[in-house]
Amino acid sequence: MRAVVFETPGIENLKIMDMPKPKPGPGEVLVRVKYAGVNPVDYFTINSKNARPIPHIPGAEFSGVIEEVGPGVGGVNVGDEVVIYNRLFDGTCRYCLMGHEELCVNSGLIGVVTQGGFAEYAVVPTTNALKVPKGVSLDEAATLPVGALTAWHMLNRAEVHPGEVVAVFGATGNVGSYAIQFAKLRGAIVVAVSRRADRVRQALMELGADYIVTPDDVKQVINELSEGLGADVVVDAVGQSTWNLSFSIVAKYGRWVTAGALTGGDVTLNLPSLYSREVLVIGSTGGTRAELRVLLNLLSKRRIRAPIYTKLDLERVKDAFDIMFKDENRVGKVLLTP
Repeated sequence: MRAVVFETPGIENLKIMDMPKPKPGPGEVLVRVKYAGVNPVDYFTINSKNARPIPHIPGAEFSGVIEEVGPGVGGVNVGDEVVIYNRLFDGTCRYCLMGHEELCVNSGLIGVVTQGGFAEYAVVPTTNALKVPKGVSLDEAATLPVGALTAWHMLNRAEVHPGEVVAVFGATGNVGSYAIQFAKLRGAIVVAVSRRADRVRQALMELGADYIVTPDDVKQVINELSEGLGADVVVDAVGQSTWNLSFSIVAKYGRWVTAGALTGGDVTLNLPSLYSREVLVIGSTGGTRAELRVLLNLLSKRRIRAPIYTKLDLERVKDAFDIMFKDENRVGKVLLTP
């Protein structure tokens, strides 16, 4: 089978190789991959020394069709269209029993600690293969397990309420483009923050943003909307480069939530600024299978949309990362099509 593979860390070391077609074991299914999302997690995996096995196939987000089932598999059949919940979990630890597979003590990500979806085929545990409902295409489904699920879980953790002012940093990205929609779905006033505000204004308005502003203008807009109080919720998965600004605009008793550190993870927190405003700083990672099913349902009912920017063949994987990080017009997901 064709696959994107690296043996030495670095985007420059990616190559297309013929790899053995995997065989599903007990409790596993073989998925013929139709679409794979390109995400920062894949970039960091490719550039780290933590991926396994080596040679490694990245790809933490994908959808496809079940081609073969292993021994003892039930609940899914050959021919089923599925999207992959990418968090491995044991189902028995304290957090799994609470319904929080994303915090499993024996967890890992498909595409990081296993071979991933940047290939024609991938083997996954049956428990990670969720059926795609009618009315949802496989390319749409492939946008959900990383960007959408992360954004949904963040807004759940932040408990966004109707009428609140929500600022979304990194609004054009995989997480941001869904966070806008989910905040609007909850009845919030949504301020999308992007350094490319003029280029992407129409696209972000179509996703539900009420205001599209640059980082230079966000404080003024937030102050006008809140009568100087600040944003009730700030969603920031960008990291170090936006921390000082995004934290500064949180209102008293407001919430600041993150699920990423794309531009770096080391920041300085002024404790008096935190406790004097009684700000909640919330960490969030991935999401649960139950939440992914909710997203599939919302998509099937057309209550949300899957923002897809472009689709590229596997051979253009390096171009896909360039587009994700550098394309000034991008809003939404870059997909690979094995």
